[in-house]
Amino acid sequence: MQGWAKQALVLSLACTLGSCGSDKPKAPEVNPRDQFLGEWKSDDTNSQTHTVIRRKGDTFFIHEGLNDLMGTYDSTAQAIMIDNGVKNVPVKYLPETGQLLVSGGSRDAKFSRVKK
Repeated sequence: MQGWAKQALVLSLACTLGSCGSDKPKAPEVNPRDQFLGEWKSDDTNSQTHTVIRRKGDTFFIHEGLNDLMGTYDSTAQAIMIDNGVKNVPVKYLPETGQLLVSGGSRDAKFSRVKK
């Protein structure tokens, strides 16, 4: 019986050590591209026109009023790059405020998510 008790103790310790391993479950990773999706409103104007952003892969579809634009996600800049025909305009997500920052030329514009 002493041999059986030792085996049970060793097995119990092995199970306990195995369950206390250093591998903790990881939080699900958030795809940075998904932060841009949804409906947005301008913080800089009183416009009632909202901007809706959808995506398929790295291509973003931006609809604002009568305008439809396309952009591509740049993982280095962590921004959507919209080619407006003159230059690329970056759209960045600001995690500290939850806003979008559009940098076009000499001025910037901020957008906040529309709450439903």
